[in-house]
Amino acid sequence: NYRDEAVIAWRTEIQEKYNFKMREANIGGWGEFQEISSTSILSGTPAASMFVIPAGWFMAFQSQGLFYPVSDLPSVDFSNPVPLAWNLENIKAVTFGGKAYGFSVGYGEGDGIYFNKRLLEEAGYSPDAPYDMQKDGTWTWENFLAMCKKVTRDVDNDGNIDIYALATTPADIQNGAIWSNMAKYVDKDASGKFFNASNTPEFLQALQFTKSLASEKVLMPQPEGSEWDWYTRAFYEGKSVFWPAPTWQTGNINNNLADDWGLVMFPKGPNSTDYFNATSDSFMCIPSTFSAEEADNIMFAYQLWSRPVEGYDDPEAWKIGAYQYYNDARAVDETLAMMHSGKHSVIAYHNFITDFNPWDIATTIWEEGADPAQLIEAVGPNWDTLIADINKMLD
Repeated sequence: NYRDEAVIAWRTEIQEKYNFKMREANIGGWGEFQEISSTSILSGTPAASMFVIPAGWFMAFQSQGLFYPVSDLPSVDFSNPVPLAWNLENIKAVTFGGKAYGFSVGYGEGDGIYFNKRLLEEAGYSPDAPYDMQKDGTWTWENFLAMCKKVTRDVDNDGNIDIYALATTPADIQNGAIWSNMAKYVDKDASGKFFNASNTPEFLQALQFTKSLASEKVLMPQPEGSEWDWYTRAFYEGKSVFWPAPTWQTGNINNNLADDWGLVMFPKGPNSTDYFNATSDSFMCIPSTFSAEEADNIMFAYQLWSRPVEGYDDPEAWKIGAYQYYNDARAVDETLAMMHSGKHSVIAYHNFITDFNPWDIATTIWEEGADPAQLIEAVGPNWDTLIADINKMLD
């Protein structure tokens, strides 16, 4: 298309003008990429000038001094959002000792709640009710739970529930509740050290809300003998009204759901005045084996390579491509717009912690109805140990 042609022309021009060559390459699959990237840097001959590193791998690399402090480079100014819209939250996440060792551009979309418009209407709601409530600020836990109770129905009056409000995993619903109440599993202090953030009122509230969804019987139980992704089939087959899921599931929904559908943020909790979700983006990192001049040249070239080309530099240009994947414009103009703004995102710091597992409490609350406060106390020592092990890497 015209945009792709403009990008190719721009990248050809800058390579000729500034006398460099650049290409994007896949140097290995998920199972081998970490080893290829780390061993090549350690050997002094990195397999690339810049690597894309997931949060879960970052600290293992950082503890070995494998990344260049990109904030030291004169060619970059993270305080200037032009020409690249720096993700300042992500840059903060990988800043240690006052230096940023990675960066990312733009904001990931994260998770939302997909909803089936037909099932809402059959339950007596406007098919756009979640959009309207999100827009006017009434899309709250309390109102969401009330809606969940009403849409969970025994359609044929045989004593068995035919349509549930939610089909999901314990961790997905728990995560949504935590982010939407401005809580976190793990946070980061001013010195750059991680700490256990679960011992807060807002975190406890989120777990209590998760438990209330389970106790009110609006969550569809996993059918006996079903596959691990049973909840996706439940949504596709019209057996659940809502599905908390990452936005990359949009394509699968288009391919499998015959009904009209929409997408909203997770409803806001009592500790929040707005809608929030979390993203766990990857980070662009330059190997520490390069000299200051080499690293600065790499950063200079990357900024030219990645900047929006003239004629396609409208900050809302991303919407043009998004509209074709969504059933209505409101998903893009209202929900995705919030996700892309960066004002509604929090960093999932627990993804930096090796072996940290939210399922430690999510499944117990769901399946056993355990007391949230007791669970927080029970997992605390293990989480503290995991976090301490990561902090030792920073000493």
